[in-house]
Amino acid sequence: MKISISEAARRAGVRRQTIYRKLEAGRLSKETGEDGNPVIDLAELARLYPYAVTAPGHKPETPRTGEKETEAAALRELVSVLKQDKERLTAELERARLDARADIERERGERERLLAMLEIAQRQLADLREKPKEDAPASPRRRGWLARLVGA
Repeated sequence: MKISISEAARRAGVRRQTIYRKLEAGRLSKETGEDGNPVIDLAELARLYPYAVTAPGHKPETPRTGEKETEAAALRELVSVLKQDKERLTAELERARLDARADIERERGERERLLAMLEIAQRQLADLREKPKEDAPASPRRRGWLARLVGA
């Protein structure tokens, strides 16, 4: 799931400037969204801020005694988000495969149509080559200069 820089800051419980510093330092990666604005993948944010996968702005209290349970809950939430992303990506991949199959079938049909047209054109050309020219009158054979001189 992709979220904006502001949403990432809210979920992590830090200022936007902190997120920008992490981006510039290379500790956090960003992508460009469909609208051209930078977005951060929620899993990437959770790598630095494990509690960011919970509701926006919610940063659970981490008492010293229950720290492991809280981390486990955050990890379970992260696993849940990652599973949703996996299901979405699997569905997108299947749609892309179906589109590719449809494109292949369409191109195969177009190729067959073009091959049939080519065969017809080749047959017509062969017929034209075999057909004698009946329209043009036969011109008398011209005699050479020696035959004209001797008179034969």
